Amino acid sequence: MRFRDFIEVDDHFFSVLKGGDPVICVLRYAPNGNRVRGKRTYRKINHSEVHRYFREYYNDGLHYIPLKRVEKHYDAMKSLPEICERDECVKKVADFFKLEKMGVTGSRLIGLAKENSDVDFILYDECFELGREKIRKGMEKGDLENPDFERIYRKRKVNLPYEIFVAHEKRKYNKAVIDGVSFDILYVGGDVEIVRGRKVGRVEVRGKVIQAKPFDYPAFYRLPNFDILCYTHTFVGQAFEGEVVEACGMLEIVDGRKVVIVGSRRDVEDEYIVSLTLLEKERIIDEFEMWKRM
Repeated sequence: MRFRDFIEVDDHFFSVLKGGDPVICVLRYAPNGNRVRGKRTYRKINHSEVHRYFREYYNDGLHYIPLKRVEKHYDAMKSLPEICERDECVKKVADFFKLEKMGVTGSRLIGLAKENSDVDFILYDECFELGREKIRKGMEKGDLENPDFERIYRKRKVNLPYEIFVAHEKRKYNKAVIDGVSFDILYVGGDVEIVRGRKVGRVEVRGKVIQAKPFDYPAFYRLPNFDILCYTHTFVGQAFEGEVVEACGMLEIVDGRKVVIVGSRRDVEDEYIVSLTLLEKERIIDEFEMWKRM
């Protein structure tokens, strides 16, 4: 069982963070909603709701499900060929990449996709960077189109100015549209690290990134005096080594080191990461500073 697989427990669907016993996971779908599978309906669960379900296994935003309670495991990689046979959208994305280690997650893995659902596509290990390069070249050749940035901006309730959001998104090469199908690529490498620290409070920090794993989960940025960990897909790939960044999030003390957590909630609200180096290059640093003063 790997990160981004799914498990089913009592008609509820959880996204796996870390396999084992218990399985560390996040509740994504529960019964009764506008998504249909067979004779049942389901709905997507908001982050603010997850604590109401399976309370005996819940702790600080995550569920720890005993392995004996797992009724079905949805393997994101092994399920891909079968899903491609019944889901034309997934097949289009898979046929574009044609890489050795691929998978699909989210609603299309568990059969709860709506007609306009994006394809959450997984590329494992070294295949992820190969996939980003395929997207970059596909954009250049016209085989791919830019995603609907305005829709993503509204959906994710990004608090940064739109122009600043798009400037970061365009250089990530982790999402695109192929033949009308919107997709993201998500990285899966080693085990996910579950970080728990002593919460201090909200902080705003600046510094130069000296080490980065920008597409990991959590995305990791090391600065001289603190680390930044990002748990929201909104700010994955937001900055790279050598760039100066500014981040706003929750300061925690983890094993004696200062760690700024960005994405402590699904809706990021007042949290963000920006590359000041990029904003200077794009000549929109003034817009950022003006936004901060508002």
